[in-house]
Amino acid sequence: MVSLNSWSVPPYRKKEVTEGDLGLFEALLNKAIPRAEDQKMFTHWLAWCLQNEDDKPTWAPFLYSRTKGTGKSTLCQLVSRLFGTKNSITLNSVSSLTAKFNLPILLSKLVICEELQLRPDSPQGNQLKTYMTEKETAAEAKGRDIERVSQCCCFIFTSNHLPVWIESDERRYYVIDMEHSGHASGKDAKEFGSFIGEVVAYMDDEESLARLYRALMSLKLPNSFNAKSLNVAELDSPIMKQIQGTSRQVILEQLEELLAERGAFAISQADLVQLCIDRLKCNPNQIRHLMTELRWSRSNVKWGGVDYARSIWVHPDYQVSGGQVKGPGGYEEAVVTDHEDIEFQEREPASLPEIGRVSE
Repeated sequence: MVSLNSWSVPPYRKKEVTEGDLGLFEALLNKAIPRAEDQKMFTHWLAWCLQNEDDKPTWAPFLYSRTKGTGKSTLCQLVSRLFGTKNSITLNSVSSLTAKFNLPILLSKLVICEELQLRPDSPQGNQLKTYMTEKETAAEAKGRDIERVSQCCCFIFTSNHLPVWIESDERRYYVIDMEHSGHASGKDAKEFGSFIGEVVAYMDDEESLARLYRALMSLKLPNSFNAKSLNVAELDSPIMKQIQGTSRQVILEQLEELLAERGAFAISQADLVQLCIDRLKCNPNQIRHLMTELRWSRSNVKWGGVDYARSIWVHPDYQVSGGQVKGPGGYEEAVVTDHEDIEFQEREPASLPEIGRVSE
């Protein structure tokens, strides 16, 4: 067997510089990222990735701003230059990364995914989590069999939409708020646009990149920084708290209130799915996790006079037996679903349906 290293040394690394200098990289962070803590976190993440180029972090920066023109793409381009443009790839969605023939993408060192939007518990989301955390994975290229590959990708994600799909206990995304007055239609747009022009010229200068690389390679990381673990409970980022507050916990509380509103201690899987779609506007794939957190249990039972079992969720203090919901204090009620609680008026069947119509 032959192993081929596809890594290409960035040309700027052949430059000999005596001193490191964060230069316009630091200035870009100061202008584009309002919070100093976020600036430090991004710098430490980037420095760790460069200092450990044959390894990979298990979490990624997620650059967010509601408005356009805040410098997200420019910052990503600068990071791409540091790793080398031949070792980096930029995608306009997650679909290419999670598609069938994604081996060339996973062989890149840096993967930038713009406008990342996922649904909780979606196959794409679960697949992306694997790529972010595992160094060994299965991948496929066109005309070749699926093979086991070693990958050391690091990821950066961007979006103009608040990623409320991120669950409250998710430890793979560090969201950085890049909203500022220099955006495309902001009061400081002209000044910020001129500055971005300077950064673009800065990126084209190999000696400037060499000094930046040297500065990041010599940067001593604090003991509090961990590229392998992101403790979201210790983060005081307002944007992270906002996302956590509007994600899973809120849906969980809303679901608990809706179930209490119904006054029922058992609900069919079909009705629960409809409840999530119509009232909560959430992904039905979350049902299992949400109901488990509420300590409801699922079982397959027969009710309503049918001879086959159906899925039903039952309150932790109750049980279903013989089509009856039974609980404390002698509680006993028949299992009734929303569509079974409708009265139908009987009609005399027609002898023959009219042509072109369906009989009721």
